[in-house]
Amino acid sequence: MPKMPKWKAPKNIAKALEEGDGSWEDERWSPILLTVMSGTELDGRAIPVAWQMEFDPSEEEFEAVNSKLEELEIDSDGYGWGEFIRNAVGKTDPALAKRLHLDDCETDTCVIWVEVEEDCRVLVESTWNLVFSK
Repeated sequence: MPKMPKWKAPKNIAKALEEGDGSWEDERWSPILLTVMSGTELDGRAIPVAWQMEFDPSEEEFEAVNSKLEELEIDSDGYGWGEFIRNAVGKTDPALAKRLHLDDCETDTCVIWVEVEEDCRVLVESTWNLVFSK
């Protein structure tokens, strides 16, 4: 298993978002892309900072787990991965599982976002372990 990157979000995320025209990205988690964005809205409610991870489940790193998903009769696309991650997180943190926003998943991309940095850290680290555990 590749070594999991250390969580390192900017100490002043508001400043990083301002300097990045409303977004900040961390590619150290590849094949997972971590993006932080300002100016998000959900059901008419302003979300000051949205913490998002996304990935393409057809990439090579996902092949072994995709086989396991298919054995479990779960589609190995973005939608299937979103539900797989929500269920896995729910086993250890049911409250967090309810806070995961999966509305942006597509066939080719799993996109999950949360509203709090700590939730994102747990989400990304959990997903990393799902992808790279043997």
